Amino acid sequence: MAIEQGPALGQGGHTTEHAVFATGAVPAAQEVAAQGQALGPDDREAAQGQAQAPDGQAPVPDQEATFEQKVDHVVHLLLSNNLNRPALYRILVATATGPVSLFDLEALIQEMPEFKGATQPPYFLIEWLVKAEALSFTEVDAEGRPLTDERREGRTADEIDDLVEDMLIEATDVGREVLDAFDPRQRLTELLQDVPERYGSYLEVMEFLTERHSYGEVDRLLRGHPVLMSGRAPEDRPMQPSVFVDKLAAAGAIVYDEGWVVTPEGRAVLEAAKGVTAA
Repeated sequence: MAIEQGPALGQGGHTTEHAVFATGAVPAAQEVAAQGQALGPDDREAAQGQAQAPDGQAPVPDQEATFEQKVDHVVHLLLSNNLNRPALYRILVATATGPVSLFDLEALIQEMPEFKGATQPPYFLIEWLVKAEALSFTEVDAEGRPLTDERREGRTADEIDDLVEDMLIEATDVGREVLDAFDPRQRLTELLQDVPERYGSYLEVMEFLTERHSYGEVDRLLRGHPVLMSGRAPEDRPMQPSVFVDKLAAAGAIVYDEGWVVTPEGRAVLEAAKGVTAA
């Protein structure tokens, strides 16, 4: 049966008992983060309010769609949901190595730094990825046994519902392919190579953010830095430091968690770059 919209997680419980994810339209949230402006807590709250109203509907993959078309669909889902993209990516990471209990996954999402910028509760983010065929689910009983077709046979819908205790969520091959496409290490490497004259400054910001800092502190780090005038005429205004924060965040190198801080992937790229420099 289809999930009916119920209370958001963390706001009075959830509706998993014992619904089955249904195939339907996946909302595409509005792109509300202005390019070149780093979102702080106040900006993020305002942006979330705007993003609650979807700008459109992402098409659901056709059952006859090819693998590549399904991957493209999930890529579209992530790209069209700017504020939810980091959390959606982390959900795929969390489920890529094996099945995870829905209850455990919901709790894990709520602890993710990336979730603090999301506009939807964990359950709906999971549901989006299920509908897009990036995640699969298996209903299990109280003993963890799957509810197979044989076990459902001869039972009413209510009797089946009574048997369902949890769902096991796992990334599909489509979801794992999308993970590769959105790997922050690849995106960050491309960013660092895109404008060579900014390479050192990106690394400087990432090194600074190995400890948590506010945007104001990042602004002071870069304010007056020659790189802000790179490619500009002397009479032009300098580039805003927020551009560096935005691009590093979009690449998955840093995340806002009560301040800006480098992600595990960002730290790995930083350490690799430092190793190359030292060599």
